Amino acid sequence: MTRREAILLAFGLPLAASDTRAFWEEKKPEDWTDEERRELLSHSPWARGADLKFNGGPGPLGGPDGWLMAQPGVILNEPNGSTTRTPKKFAATVRWESALPIRQASGNKSGKEPANYILSVTGDLPMLGGPGEETEDEHQSRLENLKQYTRIEKRGGPLYLANFTGQQGKGTEAGTRFYFDRSDPITLHDGSVTFVTRLGPIDIKCKFALKEMVYRGKLEL
Repeated sequence: MTRREAILLAFGLPLAASDTRAFWEEKKPEDWTDEERRELLSHSPWARGADLKFNGGPGPLGGPDGWLMAQPGVILNEPNGSTTRTPKKFAATVRWESALPIRQASGNKSGKEPANYILSVTGDLPMLGGPGEETEDEHQSRLENLKQYTRIEKRGGPLYLANFTGQQGKGTEAGTRFYFDRSDPITLHDGSVTFVTRLGPIDIKCKFALKEMVYRGKLEL
């Protein structure tokens, strides 16, 4: 029995030979391919697509089903000669930047665990982007606003936002990092955790199953 199979059995998970996400347990980080690194950073137990909903803020951003829609979208030519615009849905990824496999996939060679849980939100959403030229007072004002809506929900009570930073980048590479104190640690006993925040008119929510976030025998967050 392999190490990975023992871990799966310990958490009551099926042994699936076709599980293509096993490379992070079967291979050393230095042997991961570029494609495997991208998979870890975008579609893995530590990186998931977020649920996005329009929260009733100003502007024509809400679709009839409640999902946030962007305007304008693709221009369509109608038979009568008129044009219409089809809205597109925004997308965002929430990622545990502080988790060891994510740090390794990002090329971070430091083995030291960060002092905080660090989650990033990246995507093509409005309100995301690199750090601007703001004063300390302006940063604190934004932080206090974010604290009202940003938390990690877990069994026994939520963790609240300690700080945030903007990330440099454009389009889907732009984003924001959110920092949470580890003094009330997340454990496997919590079962799952949900990251929640609000950016302008957008409510963001993303749930993570902790049993899937065990890496080389340890919960990595």
